Amino acid sequence: MIVAQAQQTQVEKSPDEQIAEALNVLVQNIDEVRGGLLDQLIELKRSGVIDALMMIVNRFEEVLQYLFQDPAVLRLLSILIDGSLQAMNKLDAQDVIRLKGLVQDLGGCLGKNIDIANAKPIGLMGGLWSALGDKDIQKGLGVTMAILKALGKCSSSK
Repeated sequence: MIVAQAQQTQVEKSPDEQIAEALNVLVQNIDEVRGGLLDQLIELKRSGVIDALMMIVNRFEEVLQYLFQDPAVLRLLSILIDGSLQAMNKLDAQDVIRLKGLVQDLGGCLGKNIDIANAKPIGLMGGLWSALGDKDIQKGLGVTMAILKALGKCSSSK
């Protein structure tokens, strides 16, 4: 009953009143907008994420038509979505928060630092031996080994 009255009161507001209310909320929270949201928007624009999202939004119908025309792609998407949902059900809130942080950290770092177009092939033993002297490669191998260890642990626990 109270919810219906609140909705009716909200519906009766004129567009000018709604704009004034929205501006009032914005003014009250301007520090958060300036400090966090604006910085995040600038970073998303600078990194190209907003442009990529706009391209997806503008071509969304075309992308959907492509995805749903190919039965193999549709089956793969349904398997990935189903598997992802089942995996998410096995995680508690802290696991989800850690996973989100991991994806953000690694994804952001890789996005800023990887240059696949200029990647150079590594020769056999000499090139590999030389590459192993690089501190970033050593750290990357450490991360890779940690991932492999976790994969092994997960596969043996079933």
